[in-house]
Amino acid sequence: MPARLLSIVLGICLFASVAQAAQPPQGLKRYEGRYYVINTDLAGDDLREADLRMTKMAEEYKKRTEGFAGTIGHKFPFFLFRDLDDYHAAGGMKGTAGVFNPNTDTLMAVAGEKTSAYTWSVVQHEGFHQFARAVIGGELPIWVNEGMAEYFGDGIFTGDGFITGYINPKRLALVKENLEQKKFKPIKEMMLLTHAEWNQQMSQENYDQAWTMVQFLAHAENGKYQGAFVKFMRAIATGQQWDAAWLNSFGSAEGFERKWTDYWMKMDEDPTAHLYARAVTETITGVLGRATAQKQKFESFDQLAQSAKANEVRIDNRDWLPPRLINSAFARAAKMQEDGAKFEVLPAQGGRLPMVLCTMKDGTKVTGKFIVSGGRVAKVTTEAPLRR
Repeated sequence: MPARLLSIVLGICLFASVAQAAQPPQGLKRYEGRYYVINTDLAGDDLREADLRMTKMAEEYKKRTEGFAGTIGHKFPFFLFRDLDDYHAAGGMKGTAGVFNPNTDTLMAVAGEKTSAYTWSVVQHEGFHQFARAVIGGELPIWVNEGMAEYFGDGIFTGDGFITGYINPKRLALVKENLEQKKFKPIKEMMLLTHAEWNQQMSQENYDQAWTMVQFLAHAENGKYQGAFVKFMRAIATGQQWDAAWLNSFGSAEGFERKWTDYWMKMDEDPTAHLYARAVTETITGVLGRATAQKQKFESFDQLAQSAKANEVRIDNRDWLPPRLINSAFARAAKMQEDGAKFEVLPAQGGRLPMVLCTMKDGTKVTGKFIVSGGRVAKVTTEAPLRR
């Protein structure tokens, strides 16, 4: 069982049976973020990254659920520990890296010596449970709650936001194998699972299936089912029984199962490579935008990459980005170039700011743009890919 899944599984088992978590240790410093009250013993860049990520994470939850969620009415409590023993003392079960305790509305995670992609994937998953309880409301079916948490857990952070909907090719291969070998439950059986039954039947297959169902509803057939999904979630939020809400929104489970199976079995090996390219391009565009706001100019992508590697890109302190994120983005771009992609910096022209252009090996083009206001980067976007 993958480490992140094991962490999530154990965390759910813990708070399914514990009425109250242990009290967090004394001595943690308290920081007021935009959406979270962060209690932590982290400092420096680790603390700044935590604050930035948690802010963008809450905004991504809100953006992706705006059709059926309420408003964020209070700041969420978040405890982030450097030391594993402190995390355990606060109630975190051994073998986990993060957990949401619904009894205390508390999100907790352990960073270890340094935070990593694993740390934040767990936080993004568990953080959704906290958000859903406070902002969506209603009694979410367990497959929806866990499927959406997995969806956000796989989101790629860019520094200015998240790219969601990414499908890891290795996970896709496992999904196809499970479908072929009929390891997934019939859709109707999955929809009828209670929270208690989910905990009793805890398995990677359940998490993968829940994630595939949410991914399908969010993205299949160019978003064809998004409206019905919003209708379904609104009905739940107003107290309607979810099985009736499903029937009114989608019709029979059997019809859904046929379309869902076909959707996954017909996928290419790497169906969201363009989303990965968008994430890399968006991060690099954010770096270029910050440098441009500081009057720095680059004649080529290689010059920008070399400046980033030498830590010579000028960034206003108010527009700070985690150095690890910057280094990772350029390393990913280098790997993509080795595999046949091309990155360019398109110079400013006719009042237009410079842009980043990624041409993928299949000819798909992803363009990164930014807006500067008041000497800071106000917005970073990547245009929808144009396929050759």
